Order: sequence, then C-alpha cells, then structure tokens
Amino acid sequence: MHEMGIAASVLEAAEKEARLHPRHRVAKIGLRIGEFSGVDTESLRFCFEAIVKSYHLPPVELELEWCRIDDGKRGDELDLAYVELTDSEARTGPAGEEPTRVNPQEAVA
Repeated sequence: MHEMGIAASVLEAAEKEARLHPRHRVAKIGLRIGEFSGVDTESLRFCFEAIVKSYHLPPVELELEWCRIDDGKRGDELDLAYVELTDSEARTGPAGEEPTRVNPQEAVA
C-alpha cells in the first residue's frame, strides 16, 4: 500500500514547512493528484487520518485536487500544492482571522 508512504511523506513535508514558521501548526494540506498517478484517493485519506491520529496531532484537513488530462492537466501529478498554517498558541482566533497559506515549492526554491 504505497498510499501510506505518500501520506507519511506529505505530512512530513508539511511539518517541515511549519517549523519554518514559529508558533504555527499545520491545519490544512492541499495535494494535486493526477488521474494516472496510481494513487487510490480513499486509501490515501484513510492512511493520512491514521497517521495524524497515531501521532496525536490536532486535526489536519487534507484537500485533494483531482487532475485530469481532459481538464488540461498532465494526469501524472502528485504535488504538494499548499500548506495552511494556523497559530498554534491561540485557543480560538479572532473572528475573520485567515490562516497562513504557504507554497512549499516556492519556499524551497
């Protein structure tokens, strides 16, 4: 089941990005998955949730973007699109507070 390895790698990359932003934690991860990538999205979601729970992390939302050739995409995508971070110290943020969205690909470059 390579989805477990993918889920672990995605979470690891997101946590690495969060460490670059003190007092923030990962709240949401966006992932692009191509129709020919060979990834079972339901299995990936299950594995991701299991890993998050096993590490006793606060809930992390996984948003998947399905990429099809018919929509002008390559179809083989498996890319970390973005990571949303929230203040890890605030119990409840002020109304209207937006999470910080970072693009790990730009941050690494």
